[in-house]
Amino acid sequence: MSFRLAAVITSAVCLVLFLLLLISPAIYVGTYGVSADAGALFMVRRASPMFAGLAVMLWLGRNAESSPLREALCYGLVVTFAGIGVTGIAAYLGGHASAIILLAAAGEFVLAGLFVAASRGR
Repeated sequence: MSFRLAAVITSAVCLVLFLLLLISPAIYVGTYGVSADAGALFMVRRASPMFAGLAVMLWLGRNAESSPLREALCYGLVVTFAGIGVTGIAAYLGGHASAIILLAAAGEFVLAGLFVAASRGR
């Protein structure tokens, strides 16, 4: 997997997540069978700019040559997306989210895997 392709795909995913979390947080939260109370909506909206930041970094850095900085970016993204995937599985196992969260977790592990592969592609 090339870093460029992983960066472009993930940038697009992050942009969509940013918009969804900012504009329709109740739809996002409700998708997972979680109560869309004021606290949940507050936290989801607060998290949305992080996805915008990731989208911008990945889009602008998509042509980066192999370097320690690009490798650090790859590993940081592996930790980010694998961590989000793990929390999704934990929420399901704890009875806090519906099974649809497992699809999201699978997607998050795929994104993490793209950056594992990209880090090895040097």
